[in-house]
Amino acid sequence: MKKILDSIRKSLDSKNYHSALVLSLIVPDICGKLEDSNKSSSKRYPEWFNKYLGKKYDNWLSGNDCYALRCSFLHEGSGNTENQRRAKDVLDYIVFTPEGGHCQRLSHCRFGDKRYDGKEILKLSTSRFCQDIIEATNKWLDDVKNNKIIQGNIAEMLDIHEGGFSIGRAILMN
Repeated sequence: MKKILDSIRKSLDSKNYHSALVLSLIVPDICGKLEDSNKSSSKRYPEWFNKYLGKKYDNWLSGNDCYALRCSFLHEGSGNTENQRRAKDVLDYIVFTPEGGHCQRLSHCRFGDKRYDGKEILKLSTSRFCQDIIEATNKWLDDVKNNKIIQGNIAEMLDIHEGGFSIGRAILMN
């Protein structure tokens, strides 16, 4: 998990905002799966988000709306959550800027752009959102540090072996 959080930080530092956002959007799903593999993604993702980020994003972004964004962005490359009817609560679009103002809600405004006119839109700072995910994940990691099952699940996560990979005496290099 630490490597994923480090990758988010490095992506933000290098202004690779899309990479930081993709990783940030999958973290609640990963944590939820590590905690309870019996629940579907559509259940565990919003529950984890609401538990660890709900207070911070209260009245702005629900776990369901964030899950709808995750689905739209990861599967379609879009911030349009209108087609995620089963997942979303309120928002139609979520737009990101690299930095600056965070959690700005636009309701039923007219912009002269059919994509956005009359929609429920939330503008988020990519940097702030990703930092919030990192903080929430660190809180979660602290909460589960003594849970042997979850720690075992974390140990089984996919890893990129930067120095090569060895099994017994065999070494597979880059």
